[in-house]
Amino acid sequence: MKGKEVHVSFSHDANAMYKELQGKALEQKKNCIENSFEIQLLKAIDREIGNLKINPQKGLPIRRSYISKQAMQRYGTNKLWKIELVSFWRLVYTLTGDEVKIITFILEIMDHKKYDKIFGWRGK
Repeated sequence: MKGKEVHVSFSHDANAMYKELQGKALEQKKNCIENSFEIQLLKAIDREIGNLKINPQKGLPIRRSYISKQAMQRYGTNKLWKIELVSFWRLVYTLTGDEVKIITFILEIMDHKKYDKIFGWRGK
């Protein structure tokens, strides 16, 4: 990874969620709300984007045995990583690239309930 250029990109869905979150956070800042959940989540995502630019393998790899066929179809790969965010939210991503650059592709930003549903976790 050393010496390779690292880019962070978003899937269409992740980008839409990120833009919506940015809009909500901006509105809350205008209304002098400084510590809302949306602002905290946005700060966490931005921090992790910076971390991924430094180390694309920063997240925890999701074991292939935990990735359902539906998740593989949804994301188009069985090589997934996750980063835990505030309030049990998750950032799920994959890596692509060549010898010159690495692309960290953020597939989805989701709450714990959606994460459990996609990866087949069952509550007790």
